Amino acid sequence: MPAQPHPSPAPVPTPARTPAPLAPPALTWVFPFPDSKKKEITDPQALYQALSAMDDGFFPLAVNGFPHGGVHFGNGSASRVDQTGGVRCIADGEIVAYKIDNCYPHLKFADGKWAAYSTGFVLVRHRLTLPPAPNSKDAQPVDESQDLYSLYMHMADWTTYLADGRLPRPYWWDVDAFRTGNKEYQLPAPEGGAGGAAGAFVWTEPAAGKKKGQFIAGKQVGFLPEGSEVIVGEARGKWVRIKCITAGGMISPTSGGMFGSEDQNVPWEAPEGSRNAPTTPKGDWGWLFRPNLQAAKAPKVTDQVVVPATPIKVKAGTPLGQIGEYQDYERATPLPPTSRRRLLHLEVFADDGFSAFLARSRTRAAQLPADQRTLLVIDTGASLVKTIPAPDRKLRLYDAVKKVEPTADSPGSGPWVKVQPMHLESMGVAYHFAGPPVWIERDQLAKANDSTPAWSKFPLSLQGATDLANGIPLIYARGQLDAQDAQSKATDDQKINWWRVPFSMADGQQGQGWVCEKNHPGTRWESPWAWPGFETVDATGIQIADAFRRNLVISGAADWREQKEFEPSVAAVNNSLLLRKLEQAVAKLDTGEGKNKGGRVTARAIQSAMRVPSLAQALSHLILRYESEWGGDMTRWNSITALMRSARENWICELGRIKTLRWWNDVKGNVAGFPVSPTVLHIHPIALVANFAGTCSKSCKTEVVEFQTTEGTFRASKEAFDLVLSSEGYENRPYVPAGDQSSGVTIGYGYDLGQQAPAAIATDLNGIFLPEQIARLQTASGKHGDSARKLQLSLTDIEVSRDKAMQLAIVMKQRYAQYTVDVFPSVTKLHPHCQGALLSLVINRGSGMADKSGQKTRVHMRAIRDDIVSGNFPDVPLQWRAMKSLWADSGQGGLIARRENEAVLFEKGLRCNCWR
Repeated sequence: MPAQPHPSPAPVPTPARTPAPLAPPALTWVFPFPDSKKKEITDPQALYQALSAMDDGFFPLAVNGFPHGGVHFGNGSASRVDQTGGVRCIADGEIVAYKIDNCYPHLKFADGKWAAYSTGFVLVRHRLTLPPAPNSKDAQPVDESQDLYSLYMHMADWTTYLADGRLPRPYWWDVDAFRTGNKEYQLPAPEGGAGGAAGAFVWTEPAAGKKKGQFIAGKQVGFLPEGSEVIVGEARGKWVRIKCITAGGMISPTSGGMFGSEDQNVPWEAPEGSRNAPTTPKGDWGWLFRPNLQAAKAPKVTDQVVVPATPIKVKAGTPLGQIGEYQDYERATPLPPTSRRRLLHLEVFADDGFSAFLARSRTRAAQLPADQRTLLVIDTGASLVKTIPAPDRKLRLYDAVKKVEPTADSPGSGPWVKVQPMHLESMGVAYHFAGPPVWIERDQLAKANDSTPAWSKFPLSLQGATDLANGIPLIYARGQLDAQDAQSKATDDQKINWWRVPFSMADGQQGQGWVCEKNHPGTRWESPWAWPGFETVDATGIQIADAFRRNLVISGAADWREQKEFEPSVAAVNNSLLLRKLEQAVAKLDTGEGKNKGGRVTARAIQSAMRVPSLAQALSHLILRYESEWGGDMTRWNSITALMRSARENWICELGRIKTLRWWNDVKGNVAGFPVSPTVLHIHPIALVANFAGTCSKSCKTEVVEFQTTEGTFRASKEAFDLVLSSEGYENRPYVPAGDQSSGVTIGYGYDLGQQAPAAIATDLNGIFLPEQIARLQTASGKHGDSARKLQLSLTDIEVSRDKAMQLAIVMKQRYAQYTVDVFPSVTKLHPHCQGALLSLVINRGSGMADKSGQKTRVHMRAIRDDIVSGNFPDVPLQWRAMKSLWADSGQGGLIARRENEAVLFEKGLRCNCWR
């Protein structure tokens, strides 16, 4: 949703510190598919392996010998990655153009065969912005941002979704009939508990924001359970107005709550006894948030390119649609075609301005702090530790070993564990150290005895890095290394990490060796903004006709006369910079009969190279400058017609398909900033994601405390958890915060009995306090300010130990995590710092959004909710700081400081796109 302003906030008091301008939030990156078990992929080699299982569509050279700017997923890769959920958007961005086929076009070849194919696509624009220069407080220059475009070509037609109603339909389709999904849950009942039914909230009319196309959420007025169907009319941004409900019925937004009147279950009738509940104008069924809905009918516009008037914001990982059909001549049939070849063409490209941006990016990378260098580069010539030295002693040194225990500085996982051998003293009662600590294999720990082999020092050392050297540069993201299995990563007693990685030797042979994170000769840590390994190659000089002639020669399809005739073309292509770069990679390919000594560049050689991590990296880090196949004129394609021999008539039919697939001219001039020229720089989508995903800096990494909610796992950072505990403070007796009429009797770490229903108090305190004590504490429910202080005097005999306080804190935060999810939908998608800051706010102020007599206004809470729902995250800290005015001149500096700390923590989370 476009960024939405909040309602006019209360005046913001001058803060003690002036926060530095927020940099644009870092883009989140994900691979286009999870693995075959639906788990997120951390190792890009899993995707390269999947691409190698395809029979065409290789980067940067296709099977036909032409430069190729994208990659293909489809039937061949289906067993390697999970394609059932459709292709996912690889990074945060906005949809700027798309096309949906109503029904796949059919191509009829000259010999009567038919082939179905998809012309549907989704084009997403991503704004890549450099991190600010260190210590800079100025707004970033325009040239520190660069637009990239990701293209998802050959998407499923409308008929595919019509034939299988279980397929989720993209939320951004231009349709007027929707079905509610299960992304939201009813609010919990006032007496506590989890939320109720799954479905979608119904809201009052969204208000216009300060900027064009921005809208602020209204109030929750109803709820449509999962599977309800509606027809919608007016649209405002991502909000749509309900015209009528065609299946299902509206219920209360609160679990078990009353809705409507006795005569009508409608949102414009207030429930009995709830006359202050929000309602819609008479006859108005309310509004829905479109991303929480599924299309229930055909898109309004099919079979033509659509450029939305306002680009449609989309998050990384959002399904963009199912993979479509693309049948080539080999799969064409004499009968009308059926589904037989699913195929996705995925590519990323940028205009020529990317070259200058790349140079600026590398300059900025050199200025960034060391903790942002999250890519380990292993240069050519670096020696890894391939051979583990033999143990230099047995576990027993002198006395018989009767017991071994891991030392305090021993790592908790990895192949080896540091242990302290111990023996029994002469009386057979006490254990004493039996020599110094040693290292043993971890799987020997439970059965260790006198003869267990051991190492006096950690088995891995840089002195052991004398084995065969690495022959091809390698780049590993820190997240990829840390995600390896326990046997492939180790930590010594100085907390220095080692990882076992595959590498290629100079002769093309494959090996595995250990690399150290610190001071390993021939290695270095780089920032993703240094783009290590990426290199631009201009292939615009390669003529398609020459590439086709070369392909005929190397594939053996040219006869002896043609081989002689085509020599100039073969030489021209082979001497191009692209082919020379490819030769360097495939020459190291082990074909099973020794190296590919001639460096013969074929699509099959590239396919084989994708199965070798070092070669896959080398090929995928080329940035190809070449004319897009989706634009330009037809001259280059027509140039090979004369070379088609007996396939000429079928090729002429194929030319018709090529014309149909071209969409560039429909987009240029209609999308701001889109390249006019189809000659662009193509970046391998998997290499791009790998460069930025899994590269979490130390400043973003955090330990988390997890709570299960209806929205999934809620993760509060340890920093946020500590903020809550320190802000709430600890008292060993019930108390009421001084100078506050909103707080009630509080116990332990900020458990406010005044905000809890009696049933919730009984549930939360069960097993921690005595039943008699719980009954007395329940009398504080609903009491605030002076009335709470009066009651508190009768409760001071109840002692609250630190252990009890911590137990209660965990119980309370579990419940409040659910409250946080209920009032701030989709909060679990934010960084744990952001989740934790919101949790702290809800713990302190409760989850209510309505203003009540005698209590401080909730206008800022509602504004934060609206900003969260609309995705306008940078405005959230502004509301936190505006909220501080509620306690100005009240003597409650602690609350003002808490709001500031929460705002700072939220901002810290916004700067991160990862936490582990």
